[in-house]
Amino acid sequence: MSLFDSISRTLKGLLNDAADSVQDPSRDARQIVRELDESIGRAENAMIEIQAQLSNQRSKRDLADDKARKYADGALRALKGADEGLAREALAAQSNAEAERDALGAELAKLEPSLDQLKTQIADMRKRRDDLRSRTNILSAKQEIANAKDVAATALGGIGGKDLSADFGRMEEKVNLANARSDARLGSIDQASGKSLDDRLASIDKGPSVEDRLAALKKQIGTDV
Repeated sequence: MSLFDSISRTLKGLLNDAADSVQDPSRDARQIVRELDESIGRAENAMIEIQAQLSNQRSKRDLADDKARKYADGALRALKGADEGLAREALAAQSNAEAERDALGAELAKLEPSLDQLKTQIADMRKRRDDLRSRTNILSAKQEIANAKDVAATALGGIGGKDLSADFGRMEEKVNLANARSDARLGSIDQASGKSLDDRLASIDKGPSVEDRLAALKKQIGTDV
């Protein structure tokens, strides 16, 4: 492996480790829901635009249809009045109005299915968004539980180098050792000063106790009471 490949692999490993360390599943899930909300918003804006276009096209189609009927009626009245020239002119206007009406109707026939399809897609996106939002709440709760378990495991089991029980045991051992040293030091001082020997000799030199004296006195006067 070349030096470049080795360095490249090392850098990739460092980047992946860094990405893993900052990854937060519940936060990423919330971001997915936000992005889906944004997509729904854009789709809804597009739907509004299509609805506006459809409304405008319907108005134009209806207006062209009204013109066609008006010109047809005018042609009939002109013919009844023996004005064929006016009748022809009205019939030509009727034909143009019908052609406009039919063209607008053809555009509407193309747009209306697209609008229905977009409505269905938006409804599906909303349903998916709501489902992901619910799953995100569950994911957040699971992550909080996992974090709490990890803290407990760290405290009880010493994960991550934090063995609290062992640390406490070492502190107890230090205190016990300090007490033992103090006792040993006091014993050494007493022995060096001769106090310990004097105490032992003093216990030997002590005279009879009060009970011993009382028993001797009774014996002397010849009574056992």
